[in-house]
Amino acid sequence: MSWIKECTKNLRTHSLKLSQQGMEIRLETLTDMPPLIQVTQNSPPDLGTRSLIYDIGPWKGENSLTGIEIFFQQNTYHPFATCGHVECGKMGPIPMSYITDNASSEQPLPTRSIGHFCEGETCFSTDPTNFRSTRHLTRDRIFLHKAGIFDFRTIASGETIREPVTNFREFSQFISRMPFHKAPAFSAVLADLFKQAPAPFQRRIHLLVNEILVGNMIATYGESNPHPQG
Repeated sequence: MSWIKECTKNLRTHSLKLSQQGMEIRLETLTDMPPLIQVTQNSPPDLGTRSLIYDIGPWKGENSLTGIEIFFQQNTYHPFATCGHVECGKMGPIPMSYITDNASSEQPLPTRSIGHFCEGETCFSTDPTNFRSTRHLTRDRIFLHKAGIFDFRTIASGETIREPVTNFREFSQFISRMPFHKAPAFSAVLADLFKQAPAPFQRRIHLLVNEILVGNMIATYGESNPHPQG
C-alpha cells in the first residue's frame, strides 16, 4: 500500500479502491495516465499483473482536449500497427496524451505530446517506434473481402458506361474542365493541347473519342494512333 501511495503522490486527482481483483487506481485527469504507468514499471513481485480499465466519457474540461487528441491519433494508425518490441508483437496501440513542463525561458508553457502505449503482458509500456515498425507492411486483402468492402457495385453487372458523347457542346465543356499542365493518361499528352486547340481539331477528337467509346476502335498504349476493331 505504501508503494502505491508513493507512486501516486504527484498525481493531481485520483482515487484508490481495494477489491478482490486487486488495487484500482482511478484517475480524473487523462494526461496523468502516462506518468502513472511510468512510475509503476518496477512494481513489487507480489503485485501481480497490471491492466487498463477504460472509460468512454463523456469528457469535460481539460479531458475534452485530451479526448480529441486521442480520437484523431487513433484514426491515423496503420491498420496493422504492431508493437515494435520483438518479444511482444501485439497489435492495437493505445494513444495517451501527456503534458511535460518546460523549465526553459524560451518555451515556458507546458508541452502536450502523444505516447503510444502497448498493453501486452510482456510489454505494458510505450513503444519506442510509436507503432510505426510495420508502416510499410502490406498484408493479404482477404479481410476486406470478408468485410464486404467490394460487394457494392456502382455500375451493375452487365451494364456499361461506354456511351458516345451525344453532342459537341457537351464534349467541349468536358475539355474546358480539364486541368492545365496535366496529362489525362500515360500518353503524357498535356490537356493544354486539347484546351487550346481550334474548334475543327476538337471536333475531330470528339468523333475519335466516340469511336473508341462505342467499341469501333481501340486505343492501345504505346501506339500513336488507335486502330479499328474487328
